[in-house]
Amino acid sequence: MKKKTIHLFLRKGIKSSHFSIENFYLDIFKKYKNENYVFKFKYCPVISKGFFRRVYLIIWSYFNQGDINHILGDINFICLLMKKKKTINTILDLYSLKRLSGIKKIIFKIFWLKLPLKKSRLIITISNKIKSELVKNLNTNKKLIKVIDVSINKKFSYKKQNRNQIPNILIIGTSLNKNLENSIRSLKNLKCKLTIVGYIEKNYLNLLKNLNINYQNFVGISNDKIISLYKQSDILLFASIYEGFGIPILEAQKSGVPVVTSNLYPMKYVAGKGAYFVNPNNIKSIENGIKYILQNKRLRKNLIKEGYKNEKRFNKDIIIQKYIECYNEITF
Repeated sequence: MKKKTIHLFLRKGIKSSHFSIENFYLDIFKKYKNENYVFKFKYCPVISKGFFRRVYLIIWSYFNQGDINHILGDINFICLLMKKKKTINTILDLYSLKRLSGIKKIIFKIFWLKLPLKKSRLIITISNKIKSELVKNLNTNKKLIKVIDVSINKKFSYKKQNRNQIPNILIIGTSLNKNLENSIRSLKNLKCKLTIVGYIEKNYLNLLKNLNINYQNFVGISNDKIISLYKQSDILLFASIYEGFGIPILEAQKSGVPVVTSNLYPMKYVAGKGAYFVNPNNIKSIENGIKYILQNKRLRKNLIKEGYKNEKRFNKDIIIQKYIECYNEITF
């Protein structure tokens, strides 16, 4: 039997962004061999921004269809001209639905969610939280939704190291849901060095300056550099108010870095017992979480141990097999 071609559609990267989820798909499919399928990555030729570019992407996608079309990342609308019976859409999160208002919210709901979901044979989400939101907010048929976890690149590895004399706190991501303001304010009374990955808006730069926080910032860096930053860090601070999954939690756990994260789902599910949970809306709670880890050697050691054990729950081979089952459902 001739192998079926699966086209994996990815958004065009933006220099100021670090797309952990794209790295995940590249990691599991780039070198994967299967007796029934050939995988080809299709990168959008332009950034998804503005009406005319997005119309162009819809037309471009129509002429670049495979035997199966799997849309990854925040470009769900590109399936509007694709054949429904051959199309799978991955919904990463619904944060924009919560963040937007007025006409922008209506446009997003229709063109990024409602119409793409109607044009999809199957829908994949990366957490049960997103599945529940799709059913509740968009009345999506839950039988069409498959929940598949995320794994991380095998390059992330644990290396025992001494703590920095001045603690280095790492923050990955600067979008609104990452709760950057409260995270920065939680460091006001701590003597530390802060590393932020992602573009920092002017108001946050002013806040860092006013609070006299020693920080460094990296934008548009490679995965190898991300790995290096984890190895130089004492704590990952991931106090998000909303996530579709929370890949940095696993990256830190695999790297032997203690995690401070939000007491919300899906972060609690992803982190397991390998994190200190805080209230992301309470600055003092975040500050105390960081202090406890820095001051309690036993707690720190236990979080590293439990985190490293927890990351192994997200097995790459099992995750790949779940994707193959989805493709088989469409093919056979």
